[in-house]
Formats: sequence, C-alpha cells, structure tokens
Amino acid sequence: MKRLLLLALAASAAHAQDHPLTIDTHVDIPLSYMADPKFDAGRDGPLKVDLPKMRRGGLDAAFFVIYVAQGPLTDAGYAKAVAEATRKYDAIDRMLKQYPGQIRAARTPADVRANKAAGVLSAMIGIENSYSLGHDLRRLDTAYARGARYVGLAHVGNNDLCGSSLPDKTLGDKPDSNLGISAFGRQVVARANALGMMVDVSHASDACVRDVLALSKAPIIASHSSARALTNHPRNLSDDLLRAIAAKGGVVQAVAYKEFLKIDPAREAAEKILQQRVAKEAGDKAYDSEKHDYLPAYVEGMAQIQHEHPLATLDDFLNHIQHMVQVAGIDHVGIASDFDGGGEITGWMDASETRNVTAGLKARGFSDTDIAKLWGGNLLRVWADDEKAATAKPAVASYDQLVDEAMARYKVTGMAVGVIDEGRVVYRRTAGDVLDAKGHKVDANTRFKIASNSKAMTTALLARLVAQGKLRWDDPVTKYLPDFRMHDPWVTAQMQVRDLLIHNTGLREGAGDLMLWPEPNAFTRKDILHGLAYLQPAHSFRSTYAYDNLMYVVAGEVAAAAGGAPYDVLMHREVFEPLGLPSCEVLDITSAAAGGIRCDLDDMLRWAGNWLTPDEAQYAWLDATQRAPLWTIQNPMPVGERRSAWNDTHLYGYGYGWRLADVDGQWSVSHTGTLSGYYSTVSLLPERRSGFVILINGGSEDARDTLAEALLKRFTAPSEAHTVGEYADRIAAAASASPAAARAPDTSARVATSAKEAKAFLGIWNDPWFGDVIVCPGKGGVRFEATRSPAMKGTLKRVGTRYLVQWDGTRMDAEPWLDVVAPDQLRLSKVDPDADFSNDFEDLAFTRVRACP
Repeated sequence: MKRLLLLALAASAAHAQDHPLTIDTHVDIPLSYMADPKFDAGRDGPLKVDLPKMRRGGLDAAFFVIYVAQGPLTDAGYAKAVAEATRKYDAIDRMLKQYPGQIRAARTPADVRANKAAGVLSAMIGIENSYSLGHDLRRLDTAYARGARYVGLAHVGNNDLCGSSLPDKTLGDKPDSNLGISAFGRQVVARANALGMMVDVSHASDACVRDVLALSKAPIIASHSSARALTNHPRNLSDDLLRAIAAKGGVVQAVAYKEFLKIDPAREAAEKILQQRVAKEAGDKAYDSEKHDYLPAYVEGMAQIQHEHPLATLDDFLNHIQHMVQVAGIDHVGIASDFDGGGEITGWMDASETRNVTAGLKARGFSDTDIAKLWGGNLLRVWADDEKAATAKPAVASYDQLVDEAMARYKVTGMAVGVIDEGRVVYRRTAGDVLDAKGHKVDANTRFKIASNSKAMTTALLARLVAQGKLRWDDPVTKYLPDFRMHDPWVTAQMQVRDLLIHNTGLREGAGDLMLWPEPNAFTRKDILHGLAYLQPAHSFRSTYAYDNLMYVVAGEVAAAAGGAPYDVLMHREVFEPLGLPSCEVLDITSAAAGGIRCDLDDMLRWAGNWLTPDEAQYAWLDATQRAPLWTIQNPMPVGERRSAWNDTHLYGYGYGWRLADVDGQWSVSHTGTLSGYYSTVSLLPERRSGFVILINGGSEDARDTLAEALLKRFTAPSEAHTVGEYADRIAAAASASPAAARAPDTSARVATSAKEAKAFLGIWNDPWFGDVIVCPGKGGVRFEATRSPAMKGTLKRVGTRYLVQWDGTRMDAEPWLDVVAPDQLRLSKVDPDADFSNDFEDLAFTRVRACP
C-alpha cells in the first residue's frame, strides 16, 4: 500500500511539471463554501474552481478570496461583514483539513514552489474589500495569522478605507466621487507593509490607487484588473496607472471577467431580468447567486443569453495581456480569473480549461520564460519583495491585552487570571469588581465559584479513598448507597463508582439539573437520590457521552459513605489541607460535589501546579499510579466542529473530572465551569508543564472561552496573532450561519394569557422528581410557580397558538414553552434550542393532581 501511495505521489509530481507554475490570484468562494455539499471543493461540481478542475486544467495555486459586499458603515454593518469574512476563513480551513493530500496552505513564495515540486496544489488567501476588518486594525494582524497575504482595500461602494472605482448611490455615494485614501486606510497600508502583506488596489478609485502608490513602502498589486485603454470600464486600470504600478515594482493581474473585457449592455440587462424572474419564481424577494445560479431555470436562461449575446473570448483576454505587457513590461503583468465571482470567457470557462490560456500565450509568441512570469513568477517576486520589506511580525498580544480585550468585549464585571509557563507562575492579574458587592474590587483574596472545575477535586478525593483502600473505582454504587435507584433496575445493579464520573449513564444531557439550579431551592441530596428513578434514559447505559451533574452529587455521597465523614469535611481533610489551599471552601449547596467549591486565584494556581509539576509532598499525597486513571480517557467524546476548527483536535474524551484532547499537536487536560454568573477554566499542557487559570464573575461563557483560546494559542501557536476578538468573531460567524430551525424563534409578539383562555389547564400539576407547580390565576394574569424552586416563578404568555412562561426575574436564563399534550398531561420545552442544557425542562412530565385553590 505504501509503495502504491509513493508511486501515485510521484506520478502527481511529474504531472505538475508539464506546465509552468500557474497561480490564479483571484478565486471567489460562496458564503456556504464547504458547508453546502454542492460547494465541496473536493468534488467536481458546479464551482468553477474545485480540486478536480485544478488538476485537470493544470492550475497549481489559487488565492481564495475573503470577499464581503459593501454595506453601511455602522456597527451592525461591520458586524455582519466580519461574520461573513470569518465564515470564509473557517471554510478555507475546512477545505485544507479535509483534503490535506491534495492541497496545502502556502504562506510564503517558497511554500508555493515546494507544493508544486511535491505535486500538491497550493491555497493562499486574499482579502477583497477591507470593510470586513470592521474598522479595527487588529483584525489585519489576525487575517495575516490566518493566512491572508494580500489585502484589497475596496469593492463596489466607497468604504472607510478609500474610494471605490464604482461608487454605490444606494450607500449614499456620489457618482464619480473618486475619493482617495482615508486615515484608517493609511493605517491599513502601513500595517500591511510592516507585516509583508501585499496591498491590492483592484476596485479602488484612481485617486485611491495614486494615494496607495505614494504611501506604500513596498510594491503593490492589482489582483484582478484589466486595461481601460481596451475596455473603457472604471474597474480597469488606465495606462498611466499601469506604468505607475510597474515603476513601483508591482504587478497587475489581468482578469478574465466578461464585463471588463467586453462591454455589452444588452447582455447585462438580459441577465438582470433573468435573475429577477428566477428569484421571483423561487419565491424569493431578491436574487441570490448561491441559491439561484444552480436552478435549472437559471441555467437554461443563461444558455439562451449566451446564444444571443456571446461572452468575451480568450482572444479578447489575450489582447489585454499583450497590451498590458507593452505598457507595463513583461515583469509587471499576471493572470487572474475571478472565477466563482463572475469571471468566465469563452475558452476559459473554469479551472479545467487553464491550459488554454498557456496555449494561447504561446500562439501569441510569448516565450516559455515570459509565460512563467505571467503565470506566477511576477506575483511571487512581488510577494517576496514585500516580505523582505516587512519590519514587524504579527502583533502577538500580551497577557494584559488579552484580559483587557475580554473585559471590554464582554463587559465582564470581575476577573482573575494566572499563567504557568514551564512550571513557573509568570502572570497574575485581577481586574474589575466583585459580583454582587458594589465597590469591592477583585483582588488576590477574592474567591470565585469554580463551578464544574469542582469535579476534578471530587475525583481527587475519590482517588485518595482508593489509595487508602476504602473504595474501588469498579465497586457497585449500591455497596455504599443501598437506596440508590436508576429508572432501569439492571442499570441500578450495574452502576459502578467510575460510571458516576464519566457521563455515560444513559440520561439526557443535564438531566435533573433543575433540582440543583437555580439557587436557592428546597431540593436535598436525598431528593436527588429519590428522583433518579424517575428520570427516563435517553440513551443505552454506557453507550453515549452526555454531561451529567447529578451523578457527581451521588459520587459525593459515595465518598461520604466510604470515607466515614460528610463530603465537605472529607474535601478539607483529603484535598484542601494537604495541598495547601487555604482559601478553598465547599459551599453549603446540594450540588457541592458537582460544582460547589470556591477558591481564590493563588489557590487555583497551586491546584494547577500540583498536576503540572508535583513536588515530593504532592506525589506523596497522590502518587503517579493513582493519578493515572484521572487523566486517562474513560469515555470518548465527540469532537465538535469548533474544537476541530480551532484546535485541530482528533482525539477527545473524558477522564475522571477532566477533559482530555490533542490541541495543535500537544496533549491538553482541562475543564470549564459555569454557575450562577461565575465562569472558570483550568487548562493544562502537561508535556510543557504549562497552563492557565481563568476565574470570571458577571461575564459570559463566551468571555471565558475566547480568552481561554487566545491564551492557549500563546503556547500552541506562539508566533501567531491570535486574539480574543478573533474567536469572538468566529463564534458570531457560527451563530449567523446556523439554520433558522436551530435558533431561538421570535417571541416578541407575546400577549398575556387570561384565566378564561387557560381554563382547560389551570390547576396544580406534579412531576415525580420535581414536585408541584401551580398554574393558576394571579396578579398580572395566569401565574406559573414551582413550589420547591422559588426562582421559577413567572407569567404565562401566548405567542401565536403556543404558550410560554415569562420568568419574573433573571435567575432563570431560558424560557420554556408550555404545552398541554393531553387533558391531564403538561410538558415544558426550551424556547431557545441552544439554551444551557441545565434548563432540562424536557425531563419534566406533569400530571394534574388538583384544581386551583
């Protein structure tokens, strides 16, 4: 098999040498690239540039373009542009990860040549319309870190960087405004020069092109522009600008875009009419190329238009190349298609016909040396010159900058962060205010709820009991808790202590969590042991990972039974005291073993150090043999799209209270915590003896996760400019791309429910594990009140034909639909499908027990 693979690679490399190195500097990608199956670049599909077509046509390399349409210069407009751009960066990453044997990223000219020699295609990234920077210069460094190597300033419509060659009156632009570069545009050009990033003036106004030429300290490019002298289109470049770009050492990539080679108003009008008709027939208000271009009606209509109004031809394109060479010189012209962005001409309709361009150039008398320059040599020279002129690396943010960015972006109330590098604490930072303690600043003594990071402390306690011979991981739970019951008696008998810790019991994710949160409530640990028997399994026992808090509460009771003392006493005696964690305490809440510990930053750093660089005393506390099961994958976990995209993770699983994964080729041990406005992360890289702790109050899960990822990259990708903002943008982009069915529905048109309207389901209802709820007339309409959970009180509202509970306060972070499924059966379900799983309304099954008082 290995021999066959080597032969295949050798044949591929030989095939790559049958033509000059070919680079197309402008290939657009749709917004749903690599997400919609028809836009899978690995398949020979409707895209004009996909990997099979590149192979057939002899196209070695392409700049895949991060394009966004120009919109309003507002916060909402910038946010939309940033989200769309981020989706495209992520899509290119997916393509590279999905087809690593066919195409590789090229971040330097040397990479392109090496890939060509190996018979592998190259993917580069260019930016079209820097509107997608969201008027934030830091995003240019992030773009560079993600692989962008040229930055195009504008598109159709003036923006915050410079004027466009085609002002857009719908955006308020004046026709022929010919605006030059702005102050922000100057900053972008200067920073691009410093990074060694090519500045692209295609689409820019003539005034802006001249400003860039005067400002740039390195050669510039026009990634896809043809000759205005041959086709008088504002998007093309005049001869004097061609000469000026050449004089600066730059290159202009002639583009095979139909309208820039042949002005045909009749064809343009016919295409517009067709687009409007097809959109209307599809039931849409506006034309959408990604949706409508592939419908039979559009394909057939375009065939008819092509018959009546023929496209520009390869000869037309070659005329432009020849003219541009005559004006600018053979060293300053290149080739671009603008495929999948409107580019197409008869003779070069897609990447599979790339060799036609080479043949045409030969027929026009160009030498092999000149053809090699046009197809990529000139562009690589400019790229290399820009790299040589670079004066700075991407700005890697300091720890303080990352913390400040997270605090500002997410309006975090208070935070404490500590970093360990090679076994030594190298950074401590406290900032902001203590939650619910106005005027009190977070300091070194501020204790934070660590929430589910308590689970690792619980498993450490159990490991101590195992080491003392008081417990075995494979002991049945009923050995210590004879009254323990699951819904299935067989599962009850088979449940071992280890099963309590690895989220494989068969329950739904977050099952029964409404007995734990919101706090305070009247549920006890005895109630949890009683309620487990009524929670219906969603999966087979030990078949599926589904996060479970109740079983950790049970584990705490097992520890108490085996250790002969209450959980909190054992935790102090077996963990806090021997490890020297004086600030840590167990809260007096039902969920203590699952998430009820709080500590200050220094103690959490000592806790992390115990695992990264244990000293003799810490090894005596728990030796390597007893530590090993905690950091061994006990239950595989699915690798989500975010983890795969952000961290290149291939292996992911749960140990005893820890999550284990490969992150950018390094082994990672971590956990997070979320509880009542507190968020925490402990992230360790054992092989580096490094890691960090994040403690947040009054922020958000996204604040924690984006800061954690940016800090993690300081160890796994230290030379790259990853920031909190980058990951915040990626989260926003993923949310905007999610299907409508997965998003929270619009419930703004809610109206109060009257007692008369709700007459059929008024009464006292009971769930066997949750207890009673009251659905009865009260102040403001029909009231919903849980008798054992005081925060779960609200008013019934109607949205269309459905009812929901609008909670009185903010302790509940998700609203439920209320549905009567039978005369005496009532069910709840989350309005927002993405709401936290601890809002486990779906596990409730109410029956009516009596009428309202």
